[in-house]
Amino acid sequence: MTTPATSRVRPDSLAYRPPFEPAVAPITVLGVGNLIMGDDSIGLVLLERLQESLDDPRIAFVDGATGGMELLPVVQEATRLLILDAVAGPVPGTVVTIDGDQVPRLLATKLSPHQVGLLDLFAAARMLGTEPSEVTVVGIVPGHVDLTLNRTEAVTGALDEAVERATAVLTDWLAALDAEG
Repeated sequence: MTTPATSRVRPDSLAYRPPFEPAVAPITVLGVGNLIMGDDSIGLVLLERLQESLDDPRIAFVDGATGGMELLPVVQEATRLLILDAVAGPVPGTVVTIDGDQVPRLLATKLSPHQVGLLDLFAAARMLGTEPSEVTVVGIVPGHVDLTLNRTEAVTGALDEAVERATAVLTDWLAALDAEG
């Protein structure tokens, strides 16, 4: 299910995205990135791949683009939040999975301007007492974050592994929901 905030924006398009609204599903997948900045678009590419492969009404897919504080309602309403993004690291194409208390530390390592927005976003949600109970980030270390619509071979080659890791997180969360009844 796609939240009203998105209208099935493909990574190869530059469509307008309306203001963000909270997701209504117990699991939210938030893809962030900049479509015209090369490898920084990877979160949006991963979002699309997951949305095509997982059809479960308990999962809301949100295209967060380069959003910052306007994503606050999405974070506030999320119980379990999976963030897909380009992440800082030494070797381009490395797939990274971070969860729990490590997430704010990851977001504090500024790779792109939207990550500063995400760090502020989580601080605001915490201050308001409405942060998700579980947060996981699955990302890929970018090779180049430059003005281009193309991604590097290292990042493109890591897509399948990142999708597998994100799918594993979502499968675990869906199983937990089933166990909760």
